[in-house]
Amino acid sequence: MKPIDRPSTLRRVVATAILLAALGAVGAVKAGLAGADFMYDLEQVQSPLARTAPVLPDPHTPRYARRVFLVIIDGLRLDKSYELPFLDELRRRGVDTEAQSHYPTWSRPNYVSILTGVPPVASGVRTNHHSTPVELDSLMDRARAAGLKVAFATDYDALPKLFLRKRTSEPAHPIADDEDEEPLDIDAMERPLSEAAIRAPDANFVSPFDDARYAPWPGGFSEAGAAVAQGDAELVVLLVGAVDAAGHAHGGASTDYRVAAELADHALARVLGRVDLTQDTIVITADHGHTNRGGHGGVEPEVLSVPLVLAGAGVKPGANADDAHLIDIAPTVATLLGIPAPGHGLGHTLTELLALDDTVRDARKAADTTRIRSTRSVVSRAEAAAHIDVKARRAWRIGFVAGGALIATFGAVLLIRRRVMRLDWRVLLVSVPAFFVVYYAMIGAMGQGFSPSLVPAQGHIAVVMAKYGIAAMIIQLLASLWALRDQGSLSERLAKANGIAWMGLMLAMIPAGLAWAFLPPPYVTLPGAHTLVLIPAVEVAVSCLAVDVALTLVVEVIIAAARAYHGEPTH
Repeated sequence: MKPIDRPSTLRRVVATAILLAALGAVGAVKAGLAGADFMYDLEQVQSPLARTAPVLPDPHTPRYARRVFLVIIDGLRLDKSYELPFLDELRRRGVDTEAQSHYPTWSRPNYVSILTGVPPVASGVRTNHHSTPVELDSLMDRARAAGLKVAFATDYDALPKLFLRKRTSEPAHPIADDEDEEPLDIDAMERPLSEAAIRAPDANFVSPFDDARYAPWPGGFSEAGAAVAQGDAELVVLLVGAVDAAGHAHGGASTDYRVAAELADHALARVLGRVDLTQDTIVITADHGHTNRGGHGGVEPEVLSVPLVLAGAGVKPGANADDAHLIDIAPTVATLLGIPAPGHGLGHTLTELLALDDTVRDARKAADTTRIRSTRSVVSRAEAAAHIDVKARRAWRIGFVAGGALIATFGAVLLIRRRVMRLDWRVLLVSVPAFFVVYYAMIGAMGQGFSPSLVPAQGHIAVVMAKYGIAAMIIQLLASLWALRDQGSLSERLAKANGIAWMGLMLAMIPAGLAWAFLPPPYVTLPGAHTLVLIPAVEVAVSCLAVDVALTLVVEVIIAAARAYHGEPTH
């Protein structure tokens, strides 16, 4: 190739660099926004089940428990639940078994699993960022419809806001669909200066609990829990959060986590120690576990396996469940209270754990079969329709990505011929692996493989990834500057910088385009655990690399301008 020696060529090279830098900046913004939106794209404001009436076959079975205390110890994994004195006492007096949480193993999705019998894949609640009321039939709805009182106490999470109901004459029914009304933001009060928070005090919604106590201060759980335990509510839901907080801060294998579990156990003993187990029932479980390093959301055994302890009236001591899931708890509690199970639920009554006669057992199983057959049909139809829609759009999306790649390649050939872009071994050595270096450096630094559990602290996967992606981006920027050193001619150096930019953008945008083609939002069906990390990881890596491209070119343009200003030759 002839040496680049015309001033006009330098101007074209600079113009190309500015164009590529602008493309890099736009790509960075779009990919970054896609990564930031990913967790919200997983959510469904209203799932297909919520748009159907609940199925409520009444088995007309007797009531076994005067009161049921349903306890959720947030973040308590199965193996760490043993050697807790109060739980072990309940185990000796009742049932010691385990249940499986539901993927994604985050808290809000599995609060919903426990209280409605609907797993995340069908509830539309897939992350802790779900911000609208859950329009699914719940244990609270069924209890109140039967004339029972329900109460709640916690020091950790204002769970009742997940199940807010329209203020109507029949509060036991889920929220009516109103297309003209803006969806309620249940987290508005956490942003006190927002417009939604300002409007919130007069919102036309009520708690699903007759008595709901949120006491986020030292001793708050014992105080609030004791108050509702001493009340007259027939269904009492208790949520303890210290174990989850310790898991995020120190990991599931830490001494701090064990101590937090022991303290939570002691607090429960203070709240429930006087419950009359000849008339009342205690059910204790967890929404998910924690990895040794800390974190949850994936499908690791220590995250999925949680304790399920039952003791008291209606419980069959020494019984065991071979395949219990969190969605089975709601119909089981409903059986103890003698009420229909939540009508959108996909779980079944754990009859093997209860002291039921054959007639009652058969009636409950028949009601479960009727309900589950109907709800599964709704979910299956929605998933099939979504699959057809995605498949129909996939062909043109793939074509769009392939066409874009061809146009970019044709443009590169023209730029090379006009000597404003160059590709040589050094350029290829830096640019070809750039995306993969950023991507794998980001995943490797976070550890725990392709799993949503790789985020130890509570937060947004993409945001946490970006911290590591920025570090990898800086390394890649330094490598690019190394590749451009000692190039002599300003035009030639900047032309090679253009080559690094073009190749880096091409190899980043193709995987991003394929992810968009094969796994586009909205997500009626849930991406698998690996994919749930892959998608935001690709988007964040693309964003970081695009920023790197833009920075590289900006630095090179500044260097070229400075050298030209000092009178250095352009060739």
